[in-house]
Amino acid sequence: MSVFTSEEANDQRRDWIILRDGGVALYWRPEVLKMDLNWLESNGYNVVEFDASRWTNEEQMHDALRFALSFPYYYGKNLNALNDSLWSDLVVPDSGGTALIFHHYDQFARGDQTSDLKVSDIAEVVLNILARAVRYHMLFGRRLLILVQSDDPRIRFDNLAGISPDWNSREWLNKSRGA
Repeated sequence: MSVFTSEEANDQRRDWIILRDGGVALYWRPEVLKMDLNWLESNGYNVVEFDASRWTNEEQMHDALRFALSFPYYYGKNLNALNDSLWSDLVVPDSGGTALIFHHYDQFARGDQTSDLKVSDIAEVVLNILARAVRYHMLFGRRLLILVQSDDPRIRFDNLAGISPDWNSREWLNKSRGA
């Protein structure tokens, strides 16, 4: 289903815009994100939401992803296992698609900074892995979208799988985010 018609592109479908811009979209205001979530659900997307503010370390993030995404019991709880499971175990239906929503992602990115690999680094690596999974699933005609809500209107993630995600079209301008 990954192919869009010219009419769908001209209609500026939410999924088309997000995938056109790399598959990862940033949001600041929860009400703007909610409008897009409603659109996705009404257009056949399986929406899976995460509250990243509850994650203070990598293990908590892996536990939440494993449970919500039904990864197998042998999921390794590391970044390599996440990459593998997003490619082989994540269910992205041929009709509609799957949207992974991460609320308060900036709070996860600011988490425990005492380990060898800082949570801020892990947060960016996770988004990079997710961006690569978007492209992988598109190769098979499946639509995977990643929507990242941040309470920090200035947050940036550069070079995720070769692209830098932008703010959604309604919050693209700094003044739209109070930044």
